[in-house]
Order: sequence, then structure tokens, then C-alpha cells
Amino acid sequence: MNPINRLLITACLALVCSHAWGWDATGHRLSAYIAWDLMPQETREKVIKLIQAHPRYQEDFADAMPVSVLVANESGKARWLFGQAAVWPDLIRSIETPEEREFGRPNWHWLDGRWVREGMPQGNVYVGLISQSDIPGLSAKDVTSETDASNIMLALDWNLKVLSNRLSSSAEKSVALCWVAHLIGDIHQPLHTGALISRERFPDGDRGGNGIPTVGGNLHSLWDQALRNQPFDDTLSRMTASAAQTPLNTVSLDSNLWLTESREIMQEFAYPDEIKAAVLRSERLNQRLRNLSLDDDYSSQMRALSEDRLSASGLRLATQLRAVVGD
Repeated sequence: MNPINRLLITACLALVCSHAWGWDATGHRLSAYIAWDLMPQETREKVIKLIQAHPRYQEDFADAMPVSVLVANESGKARWLFGQAAVWPDLIRSIETPEEREFGRPNWHWLDGRWVREGMPQGNVYVGLISQSDIPGLSAKDVTSETDASNIMLALDWNLKVLSNRLSSSAEKSVALCWVAHLIGDIHQPLHTGALISRERFPDGDRGGNGIPTVGGNLHSLWDQALRNQPFDDTLSRMTASAAQTPLNTVSLDSNLWLTESREIMQEFAYPDEIKAAVLRSERLNQRLRNLSLDDDYSSQMRALSEDRLSASGLRLATQLRAVVGD
């Protein structure tokens, strides 16, 4: 492939990965690169070997590699491939081909805020309503087939089992690796763990902030893109240094804890009183929601929380892969 076509493909991939499906490509790469820098070399080598067995390796990895990475050293190429693996589950959702129907799993990127297990809190914010009843979820040990994977938590459980199963093919493990890298990232995005529910405007939920218009995009997209405009290398260096303070052998791999942390942030911060009041006002006056202006303090805290969540995501991803793939 000539350099011009390669650049065009790379630009298209960046565009399709910017939709509000989870952290944007910047967020997922930050998480993956932190994990990469913290993983033992042997784990890295096993991860890259798995990625090269991906059934769409040529189209979505090798052909998509930017020229700047192509001319880099082998270590730089390997790190980029791992970042691409973390982005891939969003990428495949943008390809309208039989491959998308084969690999795309739209329900794996989020879960209903009422879904709970093992004592975790709900993820929904109720405005003008009492809390709705819980939806008891399967435990990880009860996830025995892909049909059980109906949301982000169960999908992570399933893909970890595929990745660790000696009977799984290399291609199956490669796809599962992409999902594990992606889902661990998305579980750390607070607005993937519940929704705002109101009596009239959002009786079925606002889809994790997608229904809340703000200046600069809907609330979900603001969180997805929270770190997009920061200098990437400086942000990565700062976040990696923060994550590296915690030894991998002390990191909890309890995904219920990760989800609970995200839900606490969503409950306590993501939907400020201004948003709740605007929703109630729109219902009372029977008016559409106008674009809400969130102040600089909210934006600053959102960026800080996003850095914390993605640092934790990268640390936990490194620990999880070391445990499953081996070091």
C-alpha cells in the first residue's frame, strides 16, 4: 500500500473511532500504552504474537499502521499494535460488512444501571422518581457461553475465559484479547455504567448521557473525549508515572470493584444539579432540553477524573494480561 492511501485509511480510522461508544481512540490508546509500559517483556511478546493471529490483522492492523509508526523501531510498532487492539472493537462497529456482523457486539460496550451483582450499587441517577428495582446479574463463574454475555461485565467475563482457555484457537484468543483491552477501558468510563432516568423526558434512560445536550457535544461524548485536546505524550507520561507507583502484584482484578468505582463517580459528579434541574424544568414546561453550559470547574474535574480512571484502567489491564497470558 502506498503512503498516501495508508494515511487516508489512518485518518478514516481516527474519524470512525471518535463516535460516542466509550473512551475515544485517544482514551483507549492511553489505557493500552500505560498497560504496555507496565507489562513484563515476556507478556508483551505473547500479546503481540496473539495480535498477529487476528483474523483481520492485515486489514485492521498492518494496513492501518501510520507511516510514522512504520519507520519506528520494532518496540514502537508493537506498542502501536497493542493500542490498535484496544481500539478495534469500536473500529469494527464502523465497518458495514459481514465482518461487522460477525465481530461487532454493540451490547458489550455498556450495561443497564439497574444491573447489579454481589452487593454493588445501582448505576442510575433518578430525577423526580424513586429508584427502580435491581436486575440481578450472573456471577462470573456462571458465564459459560457467548450467549450469556449480554453486557459489558459479562462480556469481559466471557472473553477472559476464551483468552485463558487452552482449547481456544489463536484467532479466537486474539479477538478476545482486543475485547479484554477495550472492555476494561470502557468499564472505567463512568457513563458506561448507568444512566439518568426521569418520569417523562427519559423514562428509559438517557443512554449514559447521550441524551443530554451540552455546549460542545452531548454529555457522553464530553466524557469520551475528555483528554483528546491534551498533549498526548505529556498526558501519557504523567498517567504512566501515577500508575507505576502501584506494584502489579497488589492490584485487584475484581471487575465488580472497577464498576462500583465508576458508578460512584457517575452518581456523585457526572450529573450535576444543573443537569437534573434542566431535565425537571423541561418536563414541567414541556420543552426540549437546550444545550447546557458546564462550567470550567466541571470540565477540569472531568479531565482529572478521566486521567485517574484511565491510569487505573491501564494498570489493571497490565495486571490482568500478565495473569491470563503469562509472564
